Amino acid sequence: MPAPLPVQVRFARPGDLPPPDSLEGRVAVLDLAFDGRAPDQTKRWIQALGPRLTAWIDHHEQEVWAEFRDDPRFVLVPRAEAPACPPLITAERVTRLGPADTLLCHGDLDGVLAAAKWTLLQMGLACPAWLDGDSVAADSRVGELSPRGARLDSALRAGSRGNRIRLTILRSVLAEGQGRPESGKDQRDLDAAAADHGVIRLRTLALAREATQLEDIPEDAVLVDLSRESGPIDLTELLLTLQREHDWVVILARGRGGGRKVVVGTDPLRSGLDLRRELGVEGFAPFRVHAPEDALVERLPAKALLAALRDPAR
Repeated sequence: MPAPLPVQVRFARPGDLPPPDSLEGRVAVLDLAFDGRAPDQTKRWIQALGPRLTAWIDHHEQEVWAEFRDDPRFVLVPRAEAPACPPLITAERVTRLGPADTLLCHGDLDGVLAAAKWTLLQMGLACPAWLDGDSVAADSRVGELSPRGARLDSALRAGSRGNRIRLTILRSVLAEGQGRPESGKDQRDLDAAAADHGVIRLRTLALAREATQLEDIPEDAVLVDLSRESGPIDLTELLLTLQREHDWVVILARGRGGGRKVVVGTDPLRSGLDLRRELGVEGFAPFRVHAPEDALVERLPAKALLAALRDPAR
């Protein structure tokens, strides 16, 4: 049985925050944007949490930030200055803002590492030297992950273990910070997830080779329709692979609850694009957004894209 964590850690998505009364004690929110389509909903959540909100640290720039500029609990730094969240979590800030009883974090590696760093600093411990740099590489996809970070990233991207693998990663990093080895069970679980990801990656690369070029528009864009795919896919790997050769990568995939989500990616260094500006969305990275369909077809009015979006079977 894994040892209990020093703080409660919960994972969430922007716009899908847990009820405030389900969170214990003082709460620190890490690497979570405001709801880009309904920021008032996030503001009501903050008001409901009240003084129990001890910190909100984020780097997904949004206009609503201006309303919290004078609130010392909010550390809001644009992604151009902070390409990942963990470097914003410093011993001085944890001392000033904390302690927290609950950490509410985004579920990507950047968010998990943010939770690990806050926890270690709150315990008065040093963080592993690789943590900040690997969080930047993982969240910006610029630069190389260390072998340690690559293993954790691969395990997380297997995708089938949900919060269980996130907590396993968290325990692994905390063990390192405390000078202990991973437990045998955590080591086996991480290795198994990383191995699963290797299989998923091969399948993902095969799908990348089948991408459809959108030929009737001036932009260099490709489309991958995953709406009928039943097996696991690594969306990040799919985007990274196609972004090396194309300016726009559009992926149609199944969203949570059976709906459809449209994910758009680019390599800004290659394409010069900032997808937030191109598609009029907030709370995302410049290189990857969940795109509103109407904004997307206005920007990329390709026949193949229009047909895929209008197909009632998708």
